Amino acid sequence: MLEKFGYFKKYLYICTKLLNVMFFEGLFKRFRKKAPVNRLLNQRCYDKYGRFLGWYSRSVSCVMFVFCKDSYGEWCVLGSERGPGVPDYSTYWNVPCGYLDYNETTKECAVRECFEETGVYLENKYISFIGFNDSPRDNKQNISFRYVALIGDKKTDDFKFSKVLNEKDEVGEIKWIRINDIYNHNWAFGHDKLILEIFNYHLAAAKL
Repeated sequence: MLEKFGYFKKYLYICTKLLNVMFFEGLFKRFRKKAPVNRLLNQRCYDKYGRFLGWYSRSVSCVMFVFCKDSYGEWCVLGSERGPGVPDYSTYWNVPCGYLDYNETTKECAVRECFEETGVYLENKYISFIGFNDSPRDNKQNISFRYVALIGDKKTDDFKFSKVLNEKDEVGEIKWIRINDIYNHNWAFGHDKLILEIFNYHLAAAKL
């Protein structure tokens, strides 16, 4: 009788453990569905020899919004078409943007990306920092630093485009797009809304 009771006790113990595992597994799955996508917290990165390199973390991108008037006095924004070599949003349009390199500031990155993608080099006097976006719900969870260049003493014809520094198939067409024509193009990363928001705010502030 005691032997049977011992087996029953073991059986009860195993059933209790299984129920606990099922409960917490279900709880974890529910939590995981609600958690942000691509959580890589506390994830270590190693090389092929097992040496610790650092931690996985979110990337930093820099964006440059460049505004200038054309020969007809119409305000335009500098934009480029995304080529077939980019990982996403191919054939869509965007303002100059890209990832921060080592040994450079976010401002230097924004200026560099503009020059590499369009051939347009911006003087420091035109550039202002306007803010950043660190929402984990946005594209790839990138943290983006935003800059604006509002050029009132030159015309769009004063700038020449170049693709010499482009990565292969990175950029398609490059052009100045009139503000009134923004919605005639498909934009990546919500740049169309940002263009209008930033332009209207900074133009009013600059009174150009």
